[in-house]
Amino acid sequence: MTVLDRVAMKAATAYARLTMASPIYRESDAQFEMTVAAVSDLGGGMRRITFSAEEFANFRLVGCDEYFGLLMPRRGAALTLPDGSRENVRAAIADMPEAERPDLRWYTIRAHHAVNRTIDVDIVTHGDSGPGSAWACAAQVGDRVGFRSGGALFRGHECDGPVLFVADETALPALAAIVDAHPTVLDRATFHVEVSDEAILAAYPLGGAEVTVHVRTDGIPGSVVLPALRDAQLGKLDYAWLCGESGMVTEGRRHLVKSVGVDRRQVLFSGYWKLGQERG
Repeated sequence: MTVLDRVAMKAATAYARLTMASPIYRESDAQFEMTVAAVSDLGGGMRRITFSAEEFANFRLVGCDEYFGLLMPRRGAALTLPDGSRENVRAAIADMPEAERPDLRWYTIRAHHAVNRTIDVDIVTHGDSGPGSAWACAAQVGDRVGFRSGGALFRGHECDGPVLFVADETALPALAAIVDAHPTVLDRATFHVEVSDEAILAAYPLGGAEVTVHVRTDGIPGSVVLPALRDAQLGKLDYAWLCGESGMVTEGRRHLVKSVGVDRRQVLFSGYWKLGQERG
């Protein structure tokens, strides 16, 4: 890890701890190759990719909504991974020759099967509009990609009071993983989910929880769920988890802090994607 990498990571970590609920960090990074073992369509544009690697036998999740970096070779190119010793994977990729640089996108591990040495990953597909979707749409058994460890976000199980979840379709796999790991949270949780296609919900029963579903028809993330949050009587919240489109979760967090009075250090928000922009 270079000095610049170390400084950048420390600054980002310090800022996050001051402005939102603390995520869960890994003590060290892991990077290795993995192979597509299975592909299936879940409905509503969601595709499940199962990856296999010997390293998954001893891999341990640090949290239930664990995320990782998917390193994909560019179309027509061989897979070349960045320097795995560098903590800042984006900087490591930028230092590679352009023809060798893999595309990087971050996804949640929907399920980890240590015995089978596999992980399941659910990816929202939207044609060729981004590297992750384009790769997932064309993925076939036997394809080789890279795995770069990340961390996890949810810590609502560490408190005893009311919890709020706000998600769009990209955050449904993470939300489902949270519910699977901590079913007792259901008794004190409120769920607001915004989607463009209700068919995607069939693969995510969320433990039978009562979920308020907001169907987005204008293509603008947050256009339905944000007004609903402003009108909702949320009461006291001990923890909030907002994940999905960047503008949606940022505005949602602003409302909780400024209008509802939730301590910003009790609100975990993460922009999984940003409307009109690619994010690596």
